[in-house]
Amino acid sequence: MSNDNERFCQRLDEHHQWPCPYMFKFIVPTEKLNDFKTLFPDEELALRESRTGKYTSVTMETTMCSSQSVMEVYEKAAQIPGIMSL
Repeated sequence: MSNDNERFCQRLDEHHQWPCPYMFKFIVPTEKLNDFKTLFPDEELALRESRTGKYTSVTMETTMCSSQSVMEVYEKAAQIPGIMSL
């Protein structure tokens, strides 16, 4: 794990008591939205398309058991070209 990832996990551990609900927010190129849904088939997603339709804002709230599990979700989502994690 990189130093940045270690620091991020440390901050998550300082601010959360696991397990707890955790909200993820992503900006996904609309053409890649089905790829995102395939990666997270069991998650309920709140979607909002951009004015131009080029991007879709995705909010996903799920119960996480550790900072490492949060990191794994971000790493999984990073497989999608052009995705932005907020």
